[in-house]
Amino acid sequence: MKRISLILVFAMLAALTSAAQEKPKTEATGKAEAPKAEAPKADAKAEALPTTDNILDNYVKAVGGKEALEKITSRSMKGSFDVEAFGVTGAPVEMFSKAPNKSSMKIDITGFGVVNRVFNGANGWSLDPMGGLRELNGSELAQMKRASDFYQELNYKKLYAKMEVKGKEKVGSSEAYVIEAIPSEGSTEKLYFDVNTKLLVRHDAENETPDGKVMMESYMEDYKDVDGVKIPHKVRQVSSMMTIVVKITEVKTNVEIDDAKFNKPSGN
Repeated sequence: MKRISLILVFAMLAALTSAAQEKPKTEATGKAEAPKAEAPKADAKAEALPTTDNILDNYVKAVGGKEALEKITSRSMKGSFDVEAFGVTGAPVEMFSKAPNKSSMKIDITGFGVVNRVFNGANGWSLDPMGGLRELNGSELAQMKRASDFYQELNYKKLYAKMEVKGKEKVGSSEAYVIEAIPSEGSTEKLYFDVNTKLLVRHDAENETPDGKVMMESYMEDYKDVDGVKIPHKVRQVSSMMTIVVKITEVKTNVEIDDAKFNKPSGN
């Protein structure tokens, strides 16, 4: 069986930065659509889809609104990181982000060591005991730059060269509008916005790693309001190889974060 390095995991955590929405309400869609016997509408299939602008505008309102988002300029988070396939449970996670586009993440994994991923607004690095210090470039760097945008909710149309509504799909028991998002560099991604809550409930992306491309589905759950903005407190990231669960236990906003936190990490 091919050995899968733990470094694959860390590229996939970038989706945590700036994600903000409410937990999807599963009870709202308990019944499957059933055509009415007396009047099967021929144009039911042609239900009009909202525009990309409409979906994104409703999303901003759902997470708290533009004004609430812009009041926050920095954020720190603490939580735990679990990868059952590797026997990793409860590994502490620390994440720091600062407007406009700086991010830093540290995971301390028992028996493996400390892992860092940093983006300073222009350059990005990864440091772990297995791969050492590695500078990000190409599509991997572009992907981290998008994920590090502190106001991602407001800037989707700047972050992607093209966005197009593709239809509706089920995410769990809820229906979601699907937007295909094509970046100027990197693979096409998909964003799923809950039809009822207007919130992002899933994000599919092909993650660039040193071992190749890995398709990852990220599911945002257990969202809570923090200082007027909804923040995910649980994210499940699912690939064909593993499922990663990150649980957030502490979120602080507008904290003082020294820019040194985003310096290139030291390593061999």
